[in-house]
Amino acid sequence: MLIRQVLKRFGVWISYVALVLTGFACFAFFRFPLNFMRVRGKDNIPKQGKKVLFVSNHLSMYDSFLIAVAAFFPSILTRPSRPPVNFAAEENFFNRWYISILMRVLRTVPVKKGRSDPFLMRKYAEFLEKRNILIFYQGTRSYDLKQIKSGPGYVIAGAEEPLTVVPVYHEGITRIFSRGGPKTRGFWRWIPRSLFRRTTVSFGPPITFEDLMGIEDRRERIEAINRRITARIEELRNPSGEPGADGGPS
Repeated sequence: MLIRQVLKRFGVWISYVALVLTGFACFAFFRFPLNFMRVRGKDNIPKQGKKVLFVSNHLSMYDSFLIAVAAFFPSILTRPSRPPVNFAAEENFFNRWYISILMRVLRTVPVKKGRSDPFLMRKYAEFLEKRNILIFYQGTRSYDLKQIKSGPGYVIAGAEEPLTVVPVYHEGITRIFSRGGPKTRGFWRWIPRSLFRRTTVSFGPPITFEDLMGIEDRRERIEAINRRITARIEELRNPSGEPGADGGPS
C-alpha cells in the first residue's frame, strides 16, 4: 500500500513537470517570442480545478495546446495544485509508445474513433468528477459556430451536480498551422507555415442552464442547452462586429 501511494505521488509530480515544460514550450511558441497570442476574459476561468467544462470552437489539430496555455500558464507555476485544462485525443495518437507516454503524463483522455456521443460523454462526465476538460463542441474542424453535436448538452443535462461551463472562442491559429484533418497528408502538416502571427483566445463568463433543466423532454433539454452554448460563443467571436480573423464566415 505504501509503495503504491509513493508511486502514485511520483506519477503526479512527473505529470506536473511534463505539464510545466509543455507550458513553457507552448508559451514561447504561441505567445512570445515566436507568435503573439492575445488572451481575453481570463478572469472568467473559475479558481477550482474540477467540474469545469471548457467548450470551444475547433480550427486545427493544435487548438488544445493554444487554449490550455492561454488558460493556465504561467499561473500553474505558482499554483501547482491547480489542474490545467485536460483534453481528449483519438486513440490513434496513443499507438506509438513514446507519444502514448507523453499523452498520458499530460492527462489526455483517450477516445476511440467512431464512438457515439452518449458513450463518449459518459466518459467525460466521469473524468470531470476530479478534473476539468476541454471539448470541441462542433465535433470536427469547422468555421460554422452554429454546428454542434449533442455531446456538450448531453453531459451537462445528465450531470449529477451542476458543472461550470466556460465558453471559449479562438481565432488566428490557421495563420500559423495547416488545419490538418484526416485528408491531410505529409510532414508539412506538423510544422508551422508562418511565424510572428496574432492569435486570440477569449474566455466568456460561465454559462448558466438552471432555467433549462426544467424542460421535461430530454432531447429538447439537450437541444436548448446546445443552442445557448453556440449563442455564447457567437458573442465571443464578434463582440465589436468586426469580421473574423480566420477567414471563416462572419
